[in-house]
Amino acid sequence: MEGPGLGSQCRNHSHGLHPSGFGRHGVCAHENKELAKAREAVPLIEDSSNCDIVKATQYGIFDRCKELVEAGYDVRQPDKENVSLLHWAAINNRLDLVKFYISKGAVVDQLGGDLNSTPLHWAIRQGHLPMVILLLQYGADPTLIDGEGFSSIHLAVLFQHMPIIAYLISKGQSVNMTDLNGQTPLMLSAHKVLGPEPTGFLLKFNPSLNVVDKIHKNTPLHWAVAAGNINAVDKLLEAGSSLDIQNVKGETPLDLALQNKNRLIIHMLKTEAKMRANRKFRLWRWLQKCELFLLLMLSVITMWAVGYILDFNSDSWLLKGCLLVTLFFLTSLFPRFLVGYKSLVYLPMVFLLSSIFWIFVTWFILFFPHILQT
Repeated sequence: MEGPGLGSQCRNHSHGLHPSGFGRHGVCAHENKELAKAREAVPLIEDSSNCDIVKATQYGIFDRCKELVEAGYDVRQPDKENVSLLHWAAINNRLDLVKFYISKGAVVDQLGGDLNSTPLHWAIRQGHLPMVILLLQYGADPTLIDGEGFSSIHLAVLFQHMPIIAYLISKGQSVNMTDLNGQTPLMLSAHKVLGPEPTGFLLKFNPSLNVVDKIHKNTPLHWAVAAGNINAVDKLLEAGSSLDIQNVKGETPLDLALQNKNRLIIHMLKTEAKMRANRKFRLWRWLQKCELFLLLMLSVITMWAVGYILDFNSDSWLLKGCLLVTLFFLTSLFPRFLVGYKSLVYLPMVFLLSSIFWIFVTWFILFFPHILQT
């Protein structure tokens, strides 16, 4: 994206903006070729005196920019691609130039570029938090929608810039703000960004879990299931998302999972539904509070039972084998039906503690009496 009147001594170097297509992971499917070049080593400018103001802005050559503006250049004038100087300064994180251009009359929320974005949108896409802070201080509106239908917080979520998300929310932007399609940031995160973040990060700000979008009437959990986003499904279930809300087609999240034949998500949804149904019973709620202790007791008893069977006064290994198989079958039923699958991650620690317990018991019973006698 070259500005007019580029001097021969000023080598080609410019920063472009991400195009409109987003891939499944919430990042752009393809990047502007000139932006990719700009991320490589920055070439040196042998002589900046002939650079046009666009190039000087991209490089942050303040003196050259000031010279051209004082010579009569209108800072609000867009280039041939409808991009203003403030856009170029924002995308390249030129804080001093942004202050200078605004002092000379630049419009802080001027729309420009192929995506009809503001300088704030450009800064957020690149993850320039200092620039975002500066533009907001000068009155930039974070609620404005760009050409793709996204506001500032939606862009920050799509590009996974957590510090910018937190700053925008701290400045009053709603965590439940909808884009042009009625999707909240949590919906976009669950649908477009595979992985635990920024879904888990957004959940810290207590967003609405059961709100639906305008078109499909999907909740964030619907979108996570539709995308096969296991991490987001796990986070949303843990936060308490509804399993019963139906979208415009009358489908629940489980219906979508069955259509997509995602076995893990199907198992997660069915397990959560069963756990929530069991919470109605007082005994179940008590078991939930004590499940780690019960796991520990089960492990201790299982180890004792294994030792007892192996030391059983019988020469029939077939009998001992049948007893061991029966024991393991019975002990596997308890965690499957009475313990949440999240607590199963503690099993190694539980077995370790049980082993230590029986080591001490064995030492006190078999060895300690002999030590006292000696």
